[in-house]
Amino acid sequence: MRDRILAAGERITPQRDLIAGVLETAPRPLSASGLYEAVARLDPRIGRATVFRTVAALERAGIVEQLSLPGERSGYLLCATVGHHHHLVCQRCGKVSDLPEETVGPFFATIESDHGFSVDHASFSVYGTCAGCSARLV
Repeated sequence: MRDRILAAGERITPQRDLIAGVLETAPRPLSASGLYEAVARLDPRIGRATVFRTVAALERAGIVEQLSLPGERSGYLLCATVGHHHHLVCQRCGKVSDLPEETVGPFFATIESDHGFSVDHASFSVYGTCAGCSARLV
């Protein structure tokens, strides 16, 4: 994780290290308050404002993303894929998987060719049930 932070041109600070570590080990995206609570349990000296400034810096660096979640306003997650990508979100367990741009690129190409619409940017999340949860339903 430290390599990604440095590669993005950000400094390594104890706060960034701790917050990235919390997000890295979280089983699902954390709401803003959930992230703050998890960080405060590990280091109560880190204030709410520091957590959110740090998350904003990691977001700008492309390491953390904010994702709309069903039933919640939003959650933060550490993205495994570097660069622009999209997400598959399991509505049962909350697992989020990265969906690379090249997977949905043909979809956007079809929009451009069929509708004459030039796509500049897209944020694409697909909500459903992951393979693990589907297997448990059978």
